[in-house]
Amino acid sequence: MKRKICFCLLASVLLVACGARKRVTQGIDYTHPQVGRTYYEFPTYALDNPSVLDGIQTTEILPGEDEDFTSENITTSYGNYGDVVITVATHKFKLGNTASRREMALFQQAMDKAYSVALRQYRPSGFTYSLSSVGAVNPLSDLEVTCKMSENSANAVGQASCRTFFNNVANYYRQSMAQ
Repeated sequence: MKRKICFCLLASVLLVACGARKRVTQGIDYTHPQVGRTYYEFPTYALDNPSVLDGIQTTEILPGEDEDFTSENITTSYGNYGDVVITVATHKFKLGNTASRREMALFQQAMDKAYSVALRQYRPSGFTYSLSSVGAVNPLSDLEVTCKMSENSANAVGQASCRTFFNNVANYYRQSMAQ
């Protein structure tokens, strides 16, 4: 009788101990520390207001004192994975509250032309761009363009090629709207 009670007591203690076991989780974050951050963000210019399309601006916007950068966190895994593509700069373009498919198509054509010019002029490796709409009411009213390239190219010609790209996007868009 004592054996049955001891056995039942031992079994119940083990059952409770197994049921009350805590899950062990390691709060490890596997994301890259630079995710979503850019090395440099250009100030909004050129297409701030749609009224700027009335007056043609032909002067190139020169960089300020704070626009010079060099990446400090060169990835050491080039031997395994090759060169890393990073976001060098972002820029917001305002097409106006009444922007439609026509303006978006003209803006896309302007981006394609500007991309070709910057690619021919600086030849950065891994150079690409992305476009996302950030307008609150009309998604096409505000567009954010991100300039990306390999980390080595970003250190060598990143600032100049992205500046040329953004300036040419604004100029080509103004020209196409004037026609």
